[in-house]
Amino acid sequence: MIRRTLLIAWQEFVKYVTRRGFLISLLMVPAILALSIGMSSFTANHARTNVMTVVDLEGGYAGAIEQAVVRENARRELSALATYAHANVDRMVLRRKAPDLDRLFEAPDRIAAIKAFAAGGGWQPVFARLSPLLRAGAPVFTPPRPDLVLVPPPEDLVRDFAQDRGDAAYAYLSGGAAVTALGRPNRLNTIVVIPKGFAPGAGVEAKYWSIDSDQSVDLVRWALTDAFRLKLNQALVPPEVRSKVTLDVDAGVKMIDPTAGRETSWKDRVAQLVPMGLAFLLFMVAFSDAALLLQGVVEEKSTRMIEVLLSCASPSEIMTGKLIGVVGLALVTILGWGVIGLAMAAGFSSEALAVIGVGLKSILPMLPLILVYFLCGLMIYAAIFLGIGATTTSLPDAQALIGPASMIIFLPNMLIGALVQDPNGTLAQVLSWIPIYTPFFMLVRLPFHPAPIELWATAGLTLLTTVLLVRQMGRVFARHVLTTERPPSFVGLIRQVFGRAKV
Repeated sequence: MIRRTLLIAWQEFVKYVTRRGFLISLLMVPAILALSIGMSSFTANHARTNVMTVVDLEGGYAGAIEQAVVRENARRELSALATYAHANVDRMVLRRKAPDLDRLFEAPDRIAAIKAFAAGGGWQPVFARLSPLLRAGAPVFTPPRPDLVLVPPPEDLVRDFAQDRGDAAYAYLSGGAAVTALGRPNRLNTIVVIPKGFAPGAGVEAKYWSIDSDQSVDLVRWALTDAFRLKLNQALVPPEVRSKVTLDVDAGVKMIDPTAGRETSWKDRVAQLVPMGLAFLLFMVAFSDAALLLQGVVEEKSTRMIEVLLSCASPSEIMTGKLIGVVGLALVTILGWGVIGLAMAAGFSSEALAVIGVGLKSILPMLPLILVYFLCGLMIYAAIFLGIGATTTSLPDAQALIGPASMIIFLPNMLIGALVQDPNGTLAQVLSWIPIYTPFFMLVRLPFHPAPIELWATAGLTLLTTVLLVRQMGRVFARHVLTTERPPSFVGLIRQVFGRAKV
């Protein structure tokens, strides 16, 4: 029996691996991922610059917005330069020869780092110091275009707003009048007006004029809020110490992992991403390979090849062999994607390989549970599709059952946002006990340390569900594999799986 099952598994594996479609699907996912990353980078580097002006009728607020714009542009330049340095400079050399730059690049989003970067003149002087440390053949650094350019308000615009009119504003925003920005005439995209008596919370609010751009509204809101708070705080102290009152501080906060009793590092964040990535990989592999399995069963029924197989093996041996074959196919697919991903990472940066190594090392303590959830989830989804293929005689018939089944199986993707926000909350715990969703949700939750009893209990539930579902789908397979009658409805198939119909 075992020999026949393994022969069928090998035949299924070879049949799918040698198909042209398998090679295309193997290469398509990394190609699409690389294309999406490239398009995102291209879009980020070629995004339209928002040309803004501030009409400050109250006084004292235009400077706050200008400072916010300078720091936002400095933050983008510093982040881009940090990414460039990590890819083209040996980290040990950077730490030894320029420790201040290494600290700057370590946390480019911190206010202190952005302030130091902007105060030092931006990317040019930093890059001048970095250049002697670059690896041979490093590409030229191209700074990102500024998201936001602030220009002085035209006099006619200020005059119009002082008289509570907006004619000039519409002319500038629609392109009827231009301002000089980036060394050439440009249309204004945004006009921020600070009215007299500006007081947040008291009904006197700033106005954000724009026809087609709201990308900077949050920056303006935060800058004005901080400026208003600073103005109130400075009013409470004597004039001689007002210059010392500032909101321009950067409070350091360390994230502590309570399970380890130490500060959370970037390695811990990588460790969180790996099981979550495997959860989504489970969906991708299960649906792509299980769809091939379904198509293969339908083809074997239509060509009567299944009758030849049944003359050599029992229905249970055939179904078990097909499931083993599709699991092997899935593992080869993942291995192929992994090799291609490593090759792409090696071409991008040597540090990317180190990050991947850390990620793989971090999952070793969780590896037994990861294997249980992943392999059982794969078997569950493959069994469902195999059962659908056995009850149908053509692909159009199969589509009527695949649609509802796919909608049910894909439900976790609609809830992933709530799950990540509160991975150990009530909703996540309840969903983790729904058998067909347990593998996906527990893979996502693994890095967030669910209770040990929950881990092992859900692992047991997953194993039990896999055994029972494969057994019941085996009965459905045995009953329908030779029939040419009209396939059951989706509800009828569920009844057969749960034993409410004779098999």
